[in-house]
This record gives sequence, structure tokens and C-alpha cells, in this order.
Amino acid sequence: MQRQEIEMKVCESIKGISQFGAEEGIGLEKDLRENYGIDSIALVTLLVELEGSFGITFDSSMLTYDNFSTAGAIAEYISKQLEAATNAPV
Repeated sequence: MQRQEIEMKVCESIKGISQFGAEEGIGLEKDLRENYGIDSIALVTLLVELEGSFGITFDSSMLTYDNFSTAGAIAEYISKQLEAATNAPV
């Protein structure tokens, strides 16, 4: 899956749960909390949705603000997870 497709899916999911600010689209580098009202409960909802969409599981040790503060950071994390799964030994 291409990075642009991952970013698009992440942004669509964020737009669906955002409390405000998503009318003009989701910026990849905009803070989810400050710009879209994504609180901790909404973030959990988002992560569960993304796990289902991408067929991955988020590592609980990686659930940090650095990894999940922006759509771009989330897309980067998912991209790495998908790449690792693709390159995993059979």
C-alpha cells in the first residue's frame, strides 16, 4: 500500500471523529488535539478503527504523543508496520 493511500485513509478516519476543524480537510502536520479536538477517548476510537482498516495491531509501548500527535505521524507509524509485515520472514 502506498504512503499516499495510507495518509488518505488516516485523514478520512480522523475527519470522521474530529470534534471541530475538519471542514477544510485534515492537515498531515496539524496537532490532532489542538486543531481537531481529538481527546484520549477519540484517539482510542481512532486507533481501533485504523487497526481494523489496515489489519495491524498498535504496539502499546509505541502509544506515545510523538507517534500519534498528527495524521502524518500516524501514517508514518502505519507505513512502517505494514512494511515490517511485508518483509517478515515466512
